Amino acid sequence: MTTRVNHGAWLLKLIAWDGLLPAIVILVPLVARQIAAQRAVEFLAIALPIAAFLLRLFAGRRHIDSNQCSPLFRRVQFIFFYIAIFVLLMIDSLMILAHEMPPGAMFASAVDFLIWAVLFALYLTCMAVAMYPGRTEHLVESREYDPMTASDEWPGGTV
Repeated sequence: MTTRVNHGAWLLKLIAWDGLLPAIVILVPLVARQIAAQRAVEFLAIALPIAAFLLRLFAGRRHIDSNQCSPLFRRVQFIFFYIAIFVLLMIDSLMILAHEMPPGAMFASAVDFLIWAVLFALYLTCMAVAMYPGRTEHLVESREYDPMTASDEWPGGTV
């Protein structure tokens, strides 16, 4: 038996939680502004990041518990995970508050872009470590080479 990392599952976890949920957190206040009063946006600016934080906390803990890593590395993953979701809580809050700021205020200078880039890089790096699934056992069919019964064929092809 060999072990390998399921890169597809790892990537799917990162895309699903790091792409879909932030998009929802950003889009809900826009929809609320169109169909509801200003008070709804103010309420969502507080409630939505907290709800998303709790959802991520619950789901992330389940993902890390199911990882095929050593108990020590899982502890490291939890540390990285808690840092990541705290950073994302700040990002979510700032993005929702951006709906209340004048256009262009969030990215007024090059330093603003740098700060956002650092926040996103910190978040994605921490989350990539936290969601690392570990190596899983993978069955590999093994045919041994028998020189008495074999001709010029090796199990993997011609010699």
